[in-house]
Amino acid sequence: MTNEGFAGWLGIAVRTVAYWHSRPDTVPGNSNQELLTAALERVSDSARERFFRMVAGSDAEIPRAGNAIVEAVSDAASFVANDPLLAAGSIGDDSIESLQEEMALLARSGGMAAFDIFATARRLRDEARKLAERTRRPDDLANLYVIVGQGTALMASTAFDLGHWNESAALARASTQYADLAGHASLKAWTYGLQMTLANWRNEPDAALTYFARAIRKAPDGEPKLRLRYIASRSHALLADANSVAEVLQAAQRDRELSASRPDELSASIGGEFGFGEARAAACAAAAWLDLQNGEQAAKCAREALQVYESQPAARRPYSQINGTQIDIAAAHLHMHDRGGAAEALRGVLDLPAQKRNVSLTGRLAKVEGLLTMPPWDKDSEAQHLAERIAGWLAESSARPLA
Repeated sequence: MTNEGFAGWLGIAVRTVAYWHSRPDTVPGNSNQELLTAALERVSDSARERFFRMVAGSDAEIPRAGNAIVEAVSDAASFVANDPLLAAGSIGDDSIESLQEEMALLARSGGMAAFDIFATARRLRDEARKLAERTRRPDDLANLYVIVGQGTALMASTAFDLGHWNESAALARASTQYADLAGHASLKAWTYGLQMTLANWRNEPDAALTYFARAIRKAPDGEPKLRLRYIASRSHALLADANSVAEVLQAAQRDRELSASRPDELSASIGGEFGFGEARAAACAAAAWLDLQNGEQAAKCAREALQVYESQPAARRPYSQINGTQIDIAAAHLHMHDRGGAAEALRGVLDLPAQKRNVSLTGRLAKVEGLLTMPPWDKDSEAQHLAERIAGWLAESSARPLA
């Protein structure tokens, strides 16, 4: 053994063993003699025989094969005594549980500004990564990979809201990889859904449906598949495929029925941003019908979403989703040739403080502005006044840069 290995095996200081090696005539003290005697008693018979033959000064050679075996066993024992994997050990359940609780609170904090969510998610992700570097326990690593994946997913979502689309896509891909490392099927399905959403916003519905095909095969039944199908409805709508929109929404109804008896692990334990309730389902359907210019269906679905959002406690109402739904209602009214209804829906949105405006809201409102430049609204003076207010709102809005 090395000095370090032998010292670790005996449970004494390395410098003591080094001293014995440098001074072969040293006689250890009584306590160390007792320790060495106990050590000799627990070694293999062949090693003990070798020891006594060496002490007796025998010139007999131990057969080469036997010597190789003894050395191999000795080296293995020495390595195990100093194995860094065992030295890493556990990091403590309290640390992981604390991060899990903080991540859950962050995911449910619907009233926070996007940049604050991004900064907090990055901090939690980094803390989880540091803990992951200190442990080799499979259970701890799996839990930490989940936290890292969740934090990265929230960073991707809010990076998009802040206007950093390329960075958001990179973070979304990474979150899928972390979910895969953790073996967390629900989180992996959620991150694929995020990549689908980003592709839809880039007007790349074919790419979104490619992600959908990968995800739907592995996603757990119930809410994870329900969410993926609703996001896919938007992809089909961007391709102007009304039949596929209807089909995928009908399939989602079967997933909704399954979700009642099969609660989703991610939604049940975290919820918030990682949940997908009736409000988000209705909002997705509204966006799909808007892309198909079906104002009646879009308005119906958007109002269903808004009713659920506004039924939540004030502190937990997701302001971004609420205002986005109001913009969708306005767009639906314009498709139904109802300018007054559109103006009423936008009243609160146009008073929204600059720090609460994000890319999702500005993108939706820009589409409303585009509708107002087309017949029959391009000749309507009140519609043009509304368009001017929207243009001013968009000009004043800017995403806060990432640090």
